[in-house]
Amino acid sequence: MNPLIKYVTSFKLLYMIGGGLFFYLLGVLFDFVFIPDLDLPENFCHKWIETRSGYQKRTECVEFNSKLVELKYRHNQKMGQRRANKMIGLFIAASILTFLLMILNPSLFFGSEVRIENYTGAMATAVFYGITLGFILPTIFQLILPPPADWLPLEFSEIRKSRIEFILTEIKKKAE
Repeated sequence: MNPLIKYVTSFKLLYMIGGGLFFYLLGVLFDFVFIPDLDLPENFCHKWIETRSGYQKRTECVEFNSKLVELKYRHNQKMGQRRANKMIGLFIAASILTFLLMILNPSLFFGSEVRIENYTGAMATAVFYGITLGFILPTIFQLILPPPADWLPLEFSEIRKSRIEFILTEIKKKAE
């Protein structure tokens, strides 16, 4: 059999494409429903400062136009942290799923003669697949596919709108 055809029909490639698509869709769903950013007006900040955390620099607003704008800004910062936690969660989930599949049937990943006696190699392979399935392939799918708002069912848009309205109501109560 042609080696290219053999590789294209292999479990590893199908697992990477299918798993990458699954984790992309899971990430889109989480972003769309559970991580809503709020719109901020232009020139919402009067004074910016630059802060350092180790080697990382970032600018942060310290003087806002109003208390409402400040609360929206803080909410968006929390959503940025939640987005980072989502990415770490997707990586961990992809690594654990791959590791469990390797334990159940190592021949899918390593060949028919291989038995897993030392889990170090399996863990390293699972981390590689976790990076590929949790970070790289979802990013590629995000670049290739149209924006999720265009193809997700309208129910998700309605859920997002109601979550944003609820958050704005809570923020307005805090601002008063």
